[in-house]
Amino acid sequence: MALRVPVSALWPQSQLICVQMENEMARQMDNMRRSADLMNQLQHVLRRETLDAETAPSSAARRAPSCKVEKDGQHFSATLEVEDFTPEELTVKQVGRKVLLSGKKEKKEESEEGSHSYRYQEFRRELELPEDVNPEELSCSLNNGQLRIEAPRMALPSVPERVVPIKSDKKGCIKSGEEQKKEREMERE
Repeated sequence: MALRVPVSALWPQSQLICVQMENEMARQMDNMRRSADLMNQLQHVLRRETLDAETAPSSAARRAPSCKVEKDGQHFSATLEVEDFTPEELTVKQVGRKVLLSGKKEKKEESEEGSHSYRYQEFRRELELPEDVNPEELSCSLNNGQLRIEAPRMALPSVPERVVPIKSDKKGCIKSGEEQKKEREMERE
């Protein structure tokens, strides 16, 4: 005897599959909406940061500080633009006739929205003091974002003018002091 099974029992119910597919599609659409919202928020933050960076005044911290060296009759001075640094963040060292300048600054920020930023600035500069500057009298000051290094100039002794003789033999060759001494002795004999 053959068993008759209704055809509908062999196939899953199409209504149940459609409901499951609709539920899965709705869940995926919700995930896509949340992702799109996050992307819009990120775009807004990036746009604001870009505009802030473009409208912010340019500062010496983003590049090496400019240095202006002046020499007048009585003083030597060098001025650096270091407006973003405090005296505690700056170092001035003298090594012989060299002045080593450096600045180092770190800044960490956290916004209310949970974003973090970290800013690190550092510069190093080396100046050579002129020969007529007394390194023992070097002074340094910081005013209105300008680091100023000064020292008085010394009066160097003047070198008198003189004509330096050119020594040569009769053939136009230059002889050393020893050769000239031997030649004079031979002439005396």
